[in-house]
Amino acid sequence: MLEWIDTFLKVYELKSFSLAAQSLFIAQPTVSSHIKKLEDNFNTPLFLRNGKQEIIPTPEADFLYPRFLQIRKELNYSIAQMRNKENFQEDCILACSNTTAITLLPPLMKDLMKAFPMVNFIVHLTNSKGVAEEIYSQKAHLGLLEKPINTAHLKKEILFEDELVLAGNKTENTWILREKDSGIRFYNELYLNEHDLHPRILQVDNNEVLIRLLEENVGQSIISKLSLTKDIPFEPMKNSIKKREIFLVSPIFNTTPTITKIYQWLKDIPWDTFIKDISHV
Repeated sequence: MLEWIDTFLKVYELKSFSLAAQSLFIAQPTVSSHIKKLEDNFNTPLFLRNGKQEIIPTPEADFLYPRFLQIRKELNYSIAQMRNKENFQEDCILACSNTTAITLLPPLMKDLMKAFPMVNFIVHLTNSKGVAEEIYSQKAHLGLLEKPINTAHLKKEILFEDELVLAGNKTENTWILREKDSGIRFYNELYLNEHDLHPRILQVDNNEVLIRLLEENVGQSIISKLSLTKDIPFEPMKNSIKKREIFLVSPIFNTTPTITKIYQWLKDIPWDTFIKDISHV
């Protein structure tokens, strides 16, 4: 049945029987046979064909995918542990939004790596929506995001409240925005709508570029106070958008004991004290 599960995962991810066959180095009829056996086992269709090429997962397939993915991960984890009991090293993929990756992770990593010496940490930098998607699809183990998006399908807890400021050159009618689905863009758009502002827009897809533009006196933007440098003028927010919540997210389904411990370690940080220590302003 493990071969059926592997085939199902590839078909679900690639939305194609032929691409799944190529990826698994098996014949396409074998792919069809594996899926048919799963469908017979569950007595329900898992994929529907829309034309000759497009494959559409059914709601039952959507239900099975994260659970099968977890089964596969736990099996791989157990096999690796058995093969290398004394020196087993586990990966922990952290999916982080721009602000959290740039301002929070660097001062945390030394202590985090010391606390978990047998863990290889991998950092994925994306926006808040990307963080949620990577955690849901289990392409990452833990995530830090900064936007109140719908995460009913994930485990989510608030770590701390991040102070927002209005930064940059207020004499210019230029507003710097991050890309769509970014957490900080969400708050900028709220502010612009609330004040009925229609400035010229400069869009960037990287927080470091945004900060460098503000340092060069180009435009203005709402940013995290943690992102400020000494060269950026700013003022506190005077409206309802003064703070935002920073979230720690993980899959709802069972993770490895090590990932669970890392989650708890991050949750237990005295965040208020930590934020004061790393603040540049």
